[in-house]
Amino acid sequence: MTSASQPGVAIGQPSGEVFVLLSSFNGSQFVGEQIESIRRQTFTQWTLLVRDDGSSDDTLDVVECIARGDPRIHLVRDGRGNLGAASSFGALLDHAADLGARYIALADQDDVWQPTKLTRQLELLRRREAETGTATPLLIHSDLTVVAEDLRVVHPSFLRFQHLRHVADWPLGAMLVQNFVTGCTAMFNRALLRAAVPVPNVVMHDWWLALCAAALGEILYLPEATVLYRQHDRNLIGSRGWLQVCRSSLRRPAVWWRESGARFSAAVHQACELSRRIEGSGADAYPRTPGQVALRQFSDAFANDRGFLRRLGAVRRHRIRPRTLLPYPVFFYIRALLWSPLGATAPMPATTSHRRRERDPRRARGPAISNPKDGRV
Repeated sequence: MTSASQPGVAIGQPSGEVFVLLSSFNGSQFVGEQIESIRRQTFTQWTLLVRDDGSSDDTLDVVECIARGDPRIHLVRDGRGNLGAASSFGALLDHAADLGARYIALADQDDVWQPTKLTRQLELLRRREAETGTATPLLIHSDLTVVAEDLRVVHPSFLRFQHLRHVADWPLGAMLVQNFVTGCTAMFNRALLRAAVPVPNVVMHDWWLALCAAALGEILYLPEATVLYRQHDRNLIGSRGWLQVCRSSLRRPAVWWRESGARFSAAVHQACELSRRIEGSGADAYPRTPGQVALRQFSDAFANDRGFLRRLGAVRRHRIRPRTLLPYPVFFYIRALLWSPLGATAPMPATTSHRRRERDPRRARGPAISNPKDGRV
């Protein structure tokens, strides 16, 4: 296809009912297997956009080789170099919005999709969208099978392995302080895409998308594993069993307290980002919902240092709490009690990068989106 000097203006631009977004970085060992699993989907009307985040191995060569044989696969070349995982996916989300994507799915470079993933999720998403209308932001996610590098099953359920669960009755209460949506299982509609872009400086793109869905629309759940979630020593964010996490916390309680405090600060930061975005969108942009009220009161109580009674009142009133093995989230309430916005900072770049590396200072006016089969970039 013809390359684009700006997103969405190319002749013969990518088209497909579902846009699959994949950000790659030094993933040559596994990215080919992931792309082939996408090509084996029973639902075939998809477009795959791949943005490489500055790989130093032959990841791009692997992707280009596969793309030459499949016109549905397109490379995004924006000249921006290494952005980190969250910002790289944010760039892909921007491109998908400009290209008119109706439904969007996220893919990690080292996983393997089950053949019916897109079919099953799209069926449920369309059904709910027909009931709520296309203006309602919707996101659907699923469970995963945790596997080793050779795809040997480690645990049949990622959610049980991590002591997580889908929260159906009031997802925002959990989502404000802890993400239970794994991005590589997520599919969402255009209404959520429009609400979420541009992606600000947040912990991770999938948490931001899920937070937007919980506050402005709905989060749906498909109770089956649609992805083989590969674990290896180069994962950006891997899967550790809940007991292993607990043992680590008990061995180094001071480190756990400091790291959990940093995560909580980041959660407050992104909640404030979303609250400001909603307020700046105007009164008619989104229907007023209980989720918006909870978001605003949580953000106001923590960001503006309204006092510990206001903070505790907000979390109790809106049933805001993370997962915990204890029947009562004692440490979370202690955190809320002792909270000070003076010590809080925005998410650090290390939390949103594929690996620890320098950001490429280069910038381009706009991306070129191409399929190598055309011979033009």
